Amino acid sequence: MNNKNLKIRYFFYFILSFFLLILTLNNFEEKKFEDSLENYKKFVSKEYSIYFNNYKNNSELIYFNEFIKEKKLIEILKNKNNLDLTLLSNEIYKNFENSFIFYKTLGLEEASFYSTNNDLILSMKENSKDNFTSKTVENVIKNKKELSNYKLQNNKIFLQFSKPIFDEKLEFIGVINLEFNFDLLIKELEKETNLNYREVISDNFHLNEDFFFNISKNKKEKLFLDLNNKKEILFFLKENQTKIPIIFIPLYSSDFYKNNIYLLAYDKDKNNELAQIDEYVNNLLLILILVLLFIFFLLFRANYLKMQRNISNKKYQELFNQIDNYIIKVETDLDGNIIFATKPFYKLSGYSKEEVIGKNINILKHSDVSKIFFENLWKDLKISKIWEGEIKNQDKFGNSYWVKAVIFPRYDNNNEIEGYSSIRVNITDTKQLEKINRLLKEDLSNKLNDIKIKDKSLVDTTKVQLMSKILDSLAHQWKIPISKISFEIQKLNKIKNINLDKNSLFNIEKNVETELKNLSDMLNEIKYLFSTRNREKTNLLSVVSESIFSLKEELKNQNIKVKFDIKPEINMNISFNELKNIIMNIIKNTIEYSKLNSEDNVTIYITAIFENTDKQNDVIIKIEDNIKGINKKNIINEILNSEEKYFDTPLYLSKLFIEKNKGLFWCNNNEYYTIYYIKLDKEEN
Repeated sequence: MNNKNLKIRYFFYFILSFFLLILTLNNFEEKKFEDSLENYKKFVSKEYSIYFNNYKNNSELIYFNEFIKEKKLIEILKNKNNLDLTLLSNEIYKNFENSFIFYKTLGLEEASFYSTNNDLILSMKENSKDNFTSKTVENVIKNKKELSNYKLQNNKIFLQFSKPIFDEKLEFIGVINLEFNFDLLIKELEKETNLNYREVISDNFHLNEDFFFNISKNKKEKLFLDLNNKKEILFFLKENQTKIPIIFIPLYSSDFYKNNIYLLAYDKDKNNELAQIDEYVNNLLLILILVLLFIFFLLFRANYLKMQRNISNKKYQELFNQIDNYIIKVETDLDGNIIFATKPFYKLSGYSKEEVIGKNINILKHSDVSKIFFENLWKDLKISKIWEGEIKNQDKFGNSYWVKAVIFPRYDNNNEIEGYSSIRVNITDTKQLEKINRLLKEDLSNKLNDIKIKDKSLVDTTKVQLMSKILDSLAHQWKIPISKISFEIQKLNKIKNINLDKNSLFNIEKNVETELKNLSDMLNEIKYLFSTRNREKTNLLSVVSESIFSLKEELKNQNIKVKFDIKPEINMNISFNELKNIIMNIIKNTIEYSKLNSEDNVTIYITAIFENTDKQNDVIIKIEDNIKGINKKNIINEILNSEEKYFDTPLYLSKLFIEKNKGLFWCNNNEYYTIYYIKLDKEEN
């Protein structure tokens, strides 16, 4: 099976799994929606019960205050036979009026009093007797028990609590009817629960298209049918990508009005529970799709890798055959015994497979190679875990040959070394050419020495000219410390009659001492110019460290930091003082430019790199600073290229010392940084 067919097969599996996942999540979401709607219903029913009971308790409070705590109304009703209906009404109104005004703050809309014969004695809103209330009062008179109903009047709903009135002897003396506006209960529910509520009367209910905009015709018909059948109705609508739960809770079924009263509740909050479920399912779907993708990727990857492994095994076998036929490879155990070798090895060494397998690698050792060489080889191999170099071997017939070898360890499954492998290249022909080339170079070198002896007088003349330039530059620089010493002495003369503190005297003493030391160092340089004594090797790290130490005060005053990265084993074929003079003068040049440009936070980096050539092994010293300046580039180039104009500058003196030691000096600079390069011999010519 190729890669394309594998992708198509797994793509088909993924699509099938994707549809099964969608189907499962849809069922899961529907179940969650059903549970959420049920929770909404329980919540609304519970909250409604709380506020309904509040109004019921208010009716109990009114009854307690007027007929149990206060006895006036009971006394009036007990004497109703002594008064005509008008006087009785006036008497009750006069004693109940102020209380009624207070009870209206509790939501009381209407209070009416009825006699034991169901005659309307008084209505606080001067309403006439209606049939629904009359029938309710009749039931209260008949059963001597209170009733609570939902009264409809002008398409408005009122909570009606009808209570029988008893005197202290528990004799029935009348009925009080208390009505509360249902709209107030709705408003309190909305305020406390953050849901929307409406009262619904089944025979007077019209779907508002602004609200139920997304309901189908069939759903409308079913909704009307359920309302007339007194059923609880739970569903949700979608508005502006938000799922809105809709709850119809039946409150009262009226035989008198031939209809049903419902409490409609809905939640239009964008973050309602259904919206959260929807968001959760969407996020879950995304996560599961990613998981599904990851699983299919792993399965695809496993099959793909299996297929690739089969291809790789085939390629590996081909590669092994090529190595066995064309590469010189030897494997040994930890004791150096040969356990595997390729065909070119047998051909080069002259041994057969039977003659070398199990034998020590030392059978190839040439008599010219010392025992110490192999001891160092194994020592380096154990430390570095790899060895690379050239080895002179001897074949079965005593002939010498050279190989360039790379030896490295071989590990077992526990990551422990079980032996060593080596890849070898036959360089016998190269070695022969190098020998011929070396003989030719020696002959050429001898001839060049003859030419140098003849031209010695010319070289001496060049040295004299160079020494003259160095002396001129040094002579000018001597003037600087001498001038500073003179300045400090003049300062003492001017203030000799003034009492100085110890710090001022110490600073003057320190400045004079510093300049005397600088002058002394310059004078000492003269002793080493063109010395005929053999040059000693100078350690570069020591020179750099001492140069920085000598200039530490000036560097500190200019807030200049010096960083260097130099290997401690680098030695130079130049006198210590001359190399120090070169580095110090370059740093002094940087200090001068820092002052000139008023630079802060200047940093100097000093590093050293090797440059290997056929003729020599050179070291390049790299000194870099981060001083900015537009005109800096032209000035530095003029100093390095001029013979006369800038002979008195530190940078020019460094150039002369480098030329004296047959080195090279160049510079790479722009307006953001400057890099000085000094190329000198690492080993003696």
